[in-house]
Amino acid sequence: MDQQTAYHRSAEGAGDRVRFWREPRFDNLECLKACFRRHRYLPHLHETYAIGVILAGAEAFRYRGCENVAGAGKVVCVNPGELHDGRPVRNGFAYRMFYPSVPLVRDIACDIFDQDVDAPMFDEAVMDDPGLAGRFVRLHGLMERRAPKLAIDSLLTEALALMIRRHGHHVGPPRSAGRENGPVARARAAIDAAPEAEIGLDRLAAIAGLSRFHLIRAFRREVGVTPHIYLIGRRVARAKDFLAGATPLSEVALACGFYDQSHFSRTFKAWSGVTPGQYRQGSNFLQDEAA
Repeated sequence: MDQQTAYHRSAEGAGDRVRFWREPRFDNLECLKACFRRHRYLPHLHETYAIGVILAGAEAFRYRGCENVAGAGKVVCVNPGELHDGRPVRNGFAYRMFYPSVPLVRDIACDIFDQDVDAPMFDEAVMDDPGLAGRFVRLHGLMERRAPKLAIDSLLTEALALMIRRHGHHVGPPRSAGRENGPVARARAAIDAAPEAEIGLDRLAAIAGLSRFHLIRAFRREVGVTPHIYLIGRRVARAKDFLAGATPLSEVALACGFYDQSHFSRTFKAWSGVTPGQYRQGSNFLQDEAA
């Protein structure tokens, strides 16, 4: 029985199922295996790439102002820092996802071109590439089964290299890492310095030296999201750092600027697809193998 048939036979009465873990050897690569029949992602962004394969069913998501639908066998990809959502179509969908960091993908691009290059970007949100999809599914399965390291390392490099060659662009000399000094950069820095703190639009606008209306427009143009969504993203990222340790969830919630543990849990799952507890469990998954 193939995955698509098995998925539809199990649809009646089934709920959402997720499994999350991290691969410390690959810059803390996050991996998600999920079946979503009810869960809907709120508009959010990642500091990493979001790359995966739809195993069964179909997912709909809005990205770069367009509605996309990805069915079984398709590769999905969202670039770092770009706003998107996600929701099931009809009976839902099952997929395997990777969240590779920008440095990890850039390192592989540098190896491919044998020179120092910038991290590639990908224009296609939905890719019809069976060869690439097969490699990603096989790689994800090897990671889940804790296969030998060399097999995983080889396939990870091969799969990402294939994706970069076939679908990547803007692979040129790296951009300068000099500091930004513009209004949006000042507002962004204020959020980054204390994402757990409450800060109003008036205060951010004063820091940026813009009116409130112009700050929202300029921030969305340069960063891709509003200041509020950016702030929530920084709080979620901060929470992930806490969840690698043993701090109680109620304390993590308050330390990261959420009203309470319930608000924290709802927001975290809407952004990441897993609860804080599931993320913590996956973050501690066979940590001894990182040595």
